[in-house]
Amino acid sequence: MDYALKIAQLRSRLTQAGSAGAMLTTTDNILYATGFSSVMDGWHLIEPIAAVFVPTNAEEPVTLFMPEASLVSLITSERGGHPVFYERIRTYDMLNFCETARGHDAHLDLPDDLTAELSSITQLIEGQCAENIMLALKHCLEERGFTDQVIMFDDLRVATRLAESNGQRWQDALDVMLATRAVKTPAEIALLKESGVVADKIIAHTVSQLGVGKSWSNVEKSVAKFMIDEGVDPLPGSPMLFGGAYDLVFRSDLFRTPYDRPFEGGEIAIMETQGRYRGFWIDINRTAYIGTPPQAYRDQHACVKAIYTTLVERLKPGANTAQICRIDNIPETKRLGAPDKLLVVAHSVGHVPLESPVAYPGTGWHAARDGFDVKPGMAISIDCLYFGSELGPSHMENVFIVTETGSYSLYQTPLDLIEVT
Repeated sequence: MDYALKIAQLRSRLTQAGSAGAMLTTTDNILYATGFSSVMDGWHLIEPIAAVFVPTNAEEPVTLFMPEASLVSLITSERGGHPVFYERIRTYDMLNFCETARGHDAHLDLPDDLTAELSSITQLIEGQCAENIMLALKHCLEERGFTDQVIMFDDLRVATRLAESNGQRWQDALDVMLATRAVKTPAEIALLKESGVVADKIIAHTVSQLGVGKSWSNVEKSVAKFMIDEGVDPLPGSPMLFGGAYDLVFRSDLFRTPYDRPFEGGEIAIMETQGRYRGFWIDINRTAYIGTPPQAYRDQHACVKAIYTTLVERLKPGANTAQICRIDNIPETKRLGAPDKLLVVAHSVGHVPLESPVAYPGTGWHAARDGFDVKPGMAISIDCLYFGSELGPSHMENVFIVTETGSYSLYQTPLDLIEVT
């Protein structure tokens, strides 16, 4: 992974913001800047367990903060083909894990190669092992002379706690980080291409599990296992979306809805994967019909596809996502039974599904209304989700890599309605 390029891009943004550096303590930003991740990330703790300090000045080292007991994970990660980027290390004690790790074990005989690798790592450790991560951050900023300079933080609790303890000057790093992450590096694009191949496999597997008499809950379980086997971390709770709830009549609905009865035919299944491949979000969406759909529904789906094709043609550098998503000037929109129920949105995709470079809060109406300018290297998802109730929903979504002149889709599964007999 080209972390040097990522750090250079971030430093450019920090320079524009007039900041002396960024202290990153949230999981995805640490992963972005260094490639460091921990099994403890899955605990979803409300406090940071790692951090990375990126000074704006390229002559200052990038420092990784971590529990002392986790130092060996840097070696195992590199041996597993996922090297971590850092130039200095600061450690801290996490509960009593580190104290236990330092305990003497007369029976432990480390291999010479591991001892040598640990030795090279320890030479990059600065200062003493701090009592907690906040003290490790505090000591670093004080000893490097950054206390009186503006540092950006992606966790404002961390920022305010340091301001209370040593008067640290700070600003919010969120907008800078999202703007940096929105433009992908070549190595990130290569990984996204890999994820596209996997996403197509997931859709194919999902279709193979559908049919009359099949249970959606069993389909979900099968898809979740398939995703895991393909190296994807499914979203907890459900790896897939469904088209709506059934209570005498079909009720199309936003996002996930439970359906625990066997398919009888006539149901609409919205197949949108929910998970991450090697840290990157998969965002493919297709529509399947259980049984033989009426011609009116086929026509509706084809209409949505025609609208989608027009949207995709607009995706190129310099375009604004709000203008891309305009549907009032697309003739096919008028053919829908309820045009106002057509949801169209374009958003940047990366470590999370909504990674757009827009002002916080990025999930507000302004993000869709005002949009953002498309740049080469962005990974843009275009969602076209029709929630009309007369015939049921028709959804489709792809992620596109923006080039210097246009864009191309990560996914090759056709947008046509999938009919499962």
